[in-house]
Amino acid sequence: MRIGVSTSCLYPMLTEQAFRTLGESGVRETEIFFNAQCETNGPLLRELLAIQAHYGLHVQAVHPYFTFAESRLLFDTYRRRFLDGTEFLRQLCETALTLGSRTLILHGEKEPFHIPEEEYIERFGILAEMTEKMGATLTQENVVRFRGQDPDFLMRMHRQLGDRFAMTLDVKQAVRSGVDPLILARRFAPQIVHLHLSDHGEKGDCLPVGEGSFDFPALFRTLRDGGFQGDGVLELYRWCYDDPSELPKSAEKLSEFSNF
Repeated sequence: MRIGVSTSCLYPMLTEQAFRTLGESGVRETEIFFNAQCETNGPLLRELLAIQAHYGLHVQAVHPYFTFAESRLLFDTYRRRFLDGTEFLRQLCETALTLGSRTLILHGEKEPFHIPEEEYIERFGILAEMTEKMGATLTQENVVRFRGQDPDFLMRMHRQLGDRFAMTLDVKQAVRSGVDPLILARRFAPQIVHLHLSDHGEKGDCLPVGEGSFDFPALFRTLRDGGFQGDGVLELYRWCYDDPSELPKSAEKLSEFSNF
């Protein structure tokens, strides 16, 4: 299992600067969280590719820049907008593949929900089929106050979509949803392809590794025993740690735990 650090840990630093900062810190496994469409093509994409080549960075997964708008863009009652969103996602998939990543992450529809559950799953399936044909995997993340926070809903997604269902498991989002991350790991290990990792405990629900009490070895054992074959990244909010030097240290601790 390869463990890295997401560029989102440095937000609102510009994406290319965050990518370079991770490379300079010695991190080699990454995830790119895009924050603007202009970063996905043209001069800024070329800059990301140059940084990637210089530091030998591997991009495990890519987050869309339109995460804040997925409810209205992809899962709204105005279906014509879904066609626009499909094109945006196709373009992002091309960007991900250019960077060597084959994993895309969606938050999905946020509360209050506007379309029936069956239609949500149908649309996700259409998007998953498109990315699959391009050579990538679309994943549903378990984000609080979104459809994906509910393990039973995720199970219904899996039953309806079959092999096209894939997940990104986010530890802090599970905690915020009142769900034990180990329960998600046991129920969905074969379908989980990417991890967002952070510690939690008395100090908060999104902490550098070692500042909380989460049993990472148990998580990694549960995933491996269940058939998990993916990778993961540290994902912290910028206000949850003091200095960027803590990021590679947390990633190193996670790598050690993954070998227990």
